Amino acid sequence: MKILVLEFLLLLGAVKASNTKGRYLRAELSDEARQALSQAVLSAITSPTGEIDPTAMESAISKGVSREYILKAAEVSIQKMDNTAMVDPRSVTLKDPSYKPAQEQGLESTFPEQMSSSDATEVSAGIHVEKDNNGSDEDREHLPQSQVNEVKATSSSSEIQKAAGMPVTLEEGQSVEPQQPKTTVQASNTQASASGNKKRKFVEYQSSEWEMLWLSKVYDWSNKRQICTVLIEEQKDYVHLYLRMLCTSKLEGPHSKWCIIDDGELQLWYNTENLQSYEFSWERPPSIPADVAILPPQAVIPSAEFEKVASKMIFLDEQTGETYVEYIEPLVSHLRFPLSRCIRNPNPEHRQFDVKFKGFLIPPPPVVHSDRALLYDTGSTSWTDGLKYIIEVWKRHGVAFDAVTTYDEETSPDAFWPSIPQEYISFIKKMKGGLASLPEEHSPTFPFLPSLMKEEASENDYVVLKVDIDRALVESRIIDFIINDPNTNVDEIMWENHITGNYLMYQEW
Repeated sequence: MKILVLEFLLLLGAVKASNTKGRYLRAELSDEARQALSQAVLSAITSPTGEIDPTAMESAISKGVSREYILKAAEVSIQKMDNTAMVDPRSVTLKDPSYKPAQEQGLESTFPEQMSSSDATEVSAGIHVEKDNNGSDEDREHLPQSQVNEVKATSSSSEIQKAAGMPVTLEEGQSVEPQQPKTTVQASNTQASASGNKKRKFVEYQSSEWEMLWLSKVYDWSNKRQICTVLIEEQKDYVHLYLRMLCTSKLEGPHSKWCIIDDGELQLWYNTENLQSYEFSWERPPSIPADVAILPPQAVIPSAEFEKVASKMIFLDEQTGETYVEYIEPLVSHLRFPLSRCIRNPNPEHRQFDVKFKGFLIPPPPVVHSDRALLYDTGSTSWTDGLKYIIEVWKRHGVAFDAVTTYDEETSPDAFWPSIPQEYISFIKKMKGGLASLPEEHSPTFPFLPSLMKEEASENDYVVLKVDIDRALVESRIIDFIINDPNTNVDEIMWENHITGNYLMYQEW
């Protein structure tokens, strides 16, 4: 099984996962589902054979937890115990999920003619949505799931977390020391590929110190609505180190204390020397004259200096034998720009900038071990509606896409193509129509994206998928299939999972 769970956190209801080509995925569970899951996993841990109690299994499934999720959670917990010599190694066989088919729709392919002060702070790339607890197949904009601040850990949750070597939420009055970066899991399937020629074979994931701190305390901070308070008053060192790492342009001379964090659409001006507070602006500060030149934005390439804040994925190039690192933004704050909704912006025109800002993300490094770079995009209605950020910022990082396929049900070719810069038209394909949510529905006119990507991409292609279909059921089934597919060839997934109960973001959704 090549899909590897990197974090089993019953407290958060979040599973952080990667495959041999991927970066990370994440799941959200309700409080009731979490308790049932904890009982199922605990039954496997305490069983001499590592088997899950059937009654506990059925109870968790009835609460909306998928069988695959339960099996993988149990597998990871047992592996954690094995890593500390507590039990013998055990394996769990995963089965494919089953769903009801959705109605097929037509797909139209088009090309351009002639190549022509209160605790105030979008959740990024959340992954894996289960079918809603009512069992309905209706598409919903918001799935009825509980947010972190509505969750309470059970004693069995803590037992499992301890057994799995994971942080446990502390009682009121207790404190937690930041943990040193550590490997959260290693590849459980370490054999070489059939050809032994993979350029991006996943080896392990390592959480940063900052991420480990949040994983151990996020329940308390969210439940007490203290996320912003913690970031502003207690974690200045982490936040400033992270912001300095994200700088894409640095000013020189008398203005050298300033840098710019540029995400290709928005520019955040940040004072790197004011470490006692947070001094930044969404426009040129008055103290910097208009004639001061700004250097073009550069790639964000974290080094060991920033490993307290940046988590990392470790890969093996089987062709060269080289082991290499790709850094990734940590799971902190509410999984968006860390200070989003934490600092009020006095300019009403800039109110949404901290929500839309993508400068906190860490794209891949300039050298991506792959043959081709392919982007599969859904939901972009124009150049600036999603495509611009990925294509231009990845290009800044040395990744020039060889082909881009974008899917949208509503936008006509006449409205879409005029927005695309001429230099990119030759390798973008616009597809108008619906998308399948199940592999058995896949056809040339109604594609199931995971199947299509396997048809078009090889194991050594670098594949990016952006999911923004605005149909919750279709999105969740696509994501769930990729998570549970041992042969997926997807490297990066960008998906915003709108969940109810996020006290910092619910008004935006």
